[in-house]
Amino acid sequence: MDNFESIASYYDELYVNPKQYKAEAVKIIALIKTYKLSKGNELLDLACGTGGHIAYWQNDFSVTGLDISPVMLEYATRKFPDIKFHCSDMADFSISQKFDALVCLYGSIGFVRTVKKLNKALITFARHMKPGGVLCLTPWSTQEEFKPSIHVDAVKHSDIRIARMENVKQKAPGLIEIDFHHLIGRDGAVKYHTQTMKIGLFARQQYLDAISGAGLELMEYYQGSDMHMGVFVARKPR
Repeated sequence: MDNFESIASYYDELYVNPKQYKAEAVKIIALIKTYKLSKGNELLDLACGTGGHIAYWQNDFSVTGLDISPVMLEYATRKFPDIKFHCSDMADFSISQKFDALVCLYGSIGFVRTVKKLNKALITFARHMKPGGVLCLTPWSTQEEFKPSIHVDAVKHSDIRIARMENVKQKAPGLIEIDFHHLIGRDGAVKYHTQTMKIGLFARQQYLDAISGAGLELMEYYQGSDMHMGVFVARKPR
């Protein structure tokens, strides 16, 4: 089953905060421009979801999107009909194109779950990078930084109201489990959605090993208020 099949219909209203996404996108552009040595402007948005960041990148880059969820890509395509999207697993995809920048945000890399697939994903990323190209990768927390939590939030839009509670806990060493509880009010009715997702929790050194194992050079591990998950910035040697 598509993990986002039910969430996709209200994902943007609940999770895509334009102010936050714009700040993240602007920082990513700055990091790419600081370290990129290749001459092109082709960007691959990995685990792009509904394309929340694309609006802020398309003036600077020629953007391509990739996600494993067909439903999420349906929403992305509606918003950006002129952009090419690929439906594939980010740990094992093949596109007949190389990119100047690869971006994987919002901790989406955690969906690979295992260290083996993390290493495989980074090798796949590197294979699609031009020499001198840059990768920006946000971890889904790290083993050193993770703390269990219960997130509570509510959002109000003109045609939808959403209340959410999400229990984020460590299920096993290297594995996080998130229980989603969402109340969605729309069209005169309130629906309840619950779902559980499992996400890999990797140590910082495991990320560094995966980056170097793919033949990439770590340029910076940026942590700032505009990138609250942090971001590993790596470059493919020329």
